[in-house]
Amino acid sequence: MSKGDGSPVSKADFASHATITALLEPLGFPILSEEGLQQPWEERQHWDWFWLVDPLDGTEAFVRFREGFAVNIAFCGRQGPMIGVVADPCGGEIFSGLVGEGARRENLDGSAISKLRPNPPSPPYRLVTSRNEQAAIEALLPPGIERHEVTLTPVSGALKFCLIAAGEAEIHSRTGAYMEWDCAAGDGVLRSMGLDVRDRTTDRPLEYNKPSLWVHGLWTSRVQR
Repeated sequence: MSKGDGSPVSKADFASHATITALLEPLGFPILSEEGLQQPWEERQHWDWFWLVDPLDGTEAFVRFREGFAVNIAFCGRQGPMIGVVADPCGGEIFSGLVGEGARRENLDGSAISKLRPNPPSPPYRLVTSRNEQAAIEALLPPGIERHEVTLTPVSGALKFCLIAAGEAEIHSRTGAYMEWDCAAGDGVLRSMGLDVRDRTTDRPLEYNKPSLWVHGLWTSRVQR
């Protein structure tokens, strides 16, 4: 199946949505989910807190039996994600973060929990971006980073944020559009570690629950210049 914009959607997307919303609804906060009702801005603008969910991020990878799909859940306030959870079924891991408390990585069965404290980065810096990215690598570099300092790896979905959090990549940059639910959970994990995810146009931290839910390009980096 395909959505109106041509992107794929599967029965698993809707099943995951139903499971997640059944767990979150009793908590009493609004839920904005890719596969749920898209509430109008006139309603959303009054929300102080809400859940932002992508029940199956990377559906194309899922339907092609390829690694790179995830489940994204974020709890957001007016300042953005305060809690971020990204589940990686193929990797058997969950990455989570709470602003003010830090981030952690754990196995899906709850074992082998570890705090995420990546070592200071050193070149060559690993830059991860979308498999569909069209821009030249030079256009993806954050301020202060030179082309000869980086290597480029395409990675699907929200797992790019997880690689940054784990210290397995240093830069994530994208010129193409995301939806807010594509990046809120990963952003929440990184915010809990003191890392900003920035809008490519404004160079400011991403904003959420906007009148338009599109995010037109972003970047984040563990490299301090």
